[in-house]
Amino acid sequence: MGKLIAIGGGEIKDLDTFSIDKEIVKLTGKKHPKALFIPTASGDSEGY
Repeated sequence: MGKLIAIGGGEIKDLDTFSIDKEIVKLTGKKHPKALFIPTASGDSEGY
């Protein structure tokens, strides 16, 4: 069965969530895991 992990906050370009992102990748146990990024609908950076 797949896993669903949700996190919030942080700026991708500033690597704010880099440490938790690495841990999430480790949880998959796969060398090349697949991931889906769903940005929030409000309060986003203009870059999104």
